[in-house]
Amino acid sequence: MAKRKKKESNESKLLYIPFIALVVVLIVFLMLPMIHPNSGSSGNSVVNAQEPFFQFAKVSSQDYAPPGKVEVYLVSWVGCPYGASDSWGLYIALSHYGVVNVTPNYSDLEQIPISAPDNTISGKVPGLIFNSFNPNSSVEFHSIYLLGRIYTSNSSASLPNGTIITYSGNSLVNFELNELQKLAPSWVYNLIYQYQITTPFPGHNEGIAYLGNPPHIVSTIIITGPHGTWMIMGYDQQVNYGMPGLLAQYAADYNYNSQLPAMILQDIKNGNIPSQISFIQTEGNQIIQIIQEAM
Repeated sequence: MAKRKKKESNESKLLYIPFIALVVVLIVFLMLPMIHPNSGSSGNSVVNAQEPFFQFAKVSSQDYAPPGKVEVYLVSWVGCPYGASDSWGLYIALSHYGVVNVTPNYSDLEQIPISAPDNTISGKVPGLIFNSFNPNSSVEFHSIYLLGRIYTSNSSASLPNGTIITYSGNSLVNFELNELQKLAPSWVYNLIYQYQITTPFPGHNEGIAYLGNPPHIVSTIIITGPHGTWMIMGYDQQVNYGMPGLLAQYAADYNYNSQLPAMILQDIKNGNIPSQISFIQTEGNQIIQIIQEAM
């Protein structure tokens, strides 16, 4: 009798196995859309779909813009290769909403991604520095450059006005946060502090601002309007993982001609973007789409 009860008990337990397996499969299936690989500066890590690391993500349903407006913020530094990469798509998008005044520029010479997962090249990225924006729509744009260029050879950096400062440890991050607090609205400061300082970058125990060489605030685009707030830190790997490196390679093919950034700008105005860097149009379209979603 005891053996029979034991057998019935075992059979009863076996009945639960298919249901447990089904639950596990469902959980995995539901979680898959929430993660994707992102090598970035962190190696083979994963980034949650709602985290604005190297991708645009909606970070809030809050509208921080004035009534009826969409505000776009760029926080960067003059020599940033990721900021240079972002500048082309941003220019293309903003040109639909007003007159953009820019200065052609090259980033600092750095090791930058050219293909996944971790292939890099040493190069300078052609880009644009935003001087002013005259809107002809409900879209407003603000650019904030916290630094000029960073000189790792002697641990110094220039400010946008040319003043030279020295740095050690995390001092550049602290300096930039102080500058940002003075130059940006509190909500911009708070979002950057949240995602660059207090939120650990995937695969690390500290924020993305502390992972650079030297540690510094990462170039960021924020778009806010009646339907919420979107944000990206770094360049958009969803558009092209190797964007900075491919732009630098394109410039290297022209021996870093000082006029090349101006030539690319003219190509955009003429509607004739070279096929080697056609991804900048894709990024521009992406930014336009997010601006429209925010409206």
